[in-house]
Amino acid sequence: MEDKLFSTLIELTTMLNQSDRHKKMIAHAGVNMEAAAFRVFIGIGRLQSTSVGDLAAMMGKNYSSVSRQIDKLEIAGLVHTYPARNDSRIRVSELTNHGKEIYSQINSTRNGILQEALTDWTVDEKQRLLDDLRRLIDSLNKFN
Repeated sequence: MEDKLFSTLIELTTMLNQSDRHKKMIAHAGVNMEAAAFRVFIGIGRLQSTSVGDLAAMMGKNYSSVSRQIDKLEIAGLVHTYPARNDSRIRVSELTNHGKEIYSQINSTRNGILQEALTDWTVDEKQRLLDDLRRLIDSLNKFN
């Protein structure tokens, strides 16, 4: 059973991380952004604000590739970076006001897609899935 659970989680993670899906999400949201920067942008928005190192660790990417994407997002006016208060060697990133607007557009698009995908699910089924996923995360976090 555990092998099937793990395989299903890998399948879900793979599907959610496909760059084609990111490109479609970007297009649906009407946003001009490279697919490679999409995950970094979403990560910054979700963690608001975060260090490059923490973001790279969360994404399973190396520091330099995340840093390059942050540079692109900063040039585009979506992200602002600054040295951390407690350690100026640490680079902190957060969304600009424009970035927050784009992040909101993407979230609205994602919610619409998810609502459409789950139209035949009841509210109770969605809540049960949410509860079970939360429980799974809590159980797996015991091993960190």
